[in-house]
Amino acid sequence: MQRSALLASAALQVMHPELYWASVKTQIKLARWAMDNGHDEIYTRLQLWASVLNCAAVICNRQCPLHRDPRSPPEGFDVMTSVSEYYDGLMTLSNLGIQLRYNSGAMVACSGLIVRHGVTFTGNRIVWMWFMCDSLHNFVGTPRPQYASYMNVDWDFSVSA
Repeated sequence: MQRSALLASAALQVMHPELYWASVKTQIKLARWAMDNGHDEIYTRLQLWASVLNCAAVICNRQCPLHRDPRSPPEGFDVMTSVSEYYDGLMTLSNLGIQLRYNSGAMVACSGLIVRHGVTFTGNRIVWMWFMCDSLHNFVGTPRPQYASYMNVDWDFSVSA
């Protein structure tokens, strides 16, 4: 689980740096709250949690009809990593008009609240799903990040002499 958590976190840092750092701040604030209020078990679990995303789900062999994730923040990304032996994996992002080949080893991230998504496949499939619970960010008062945008990224690849 820790490898998947670290991969999803690293991917989020590249895809949406502002959301990554907002999530780091949320975890730090939550750990301070737990420590200050004598919630030693929560504090200990947070020290072991390997992802900046604060929620995880493991989905096994489930066809996934088109849906939205109502508890995710609109600016947030759900990071879905598919593993196992299956074929004909297809992810549909219906309101974007996109279908993606979604075979084992694929990682897809999107706003689970805004983008209707679903998956079909044949065989045995396991998905690590990493996401954020908006209520935790609200609880500790982490400011909302901006939406991810092509324009918010510094794309300067020049090499200086």
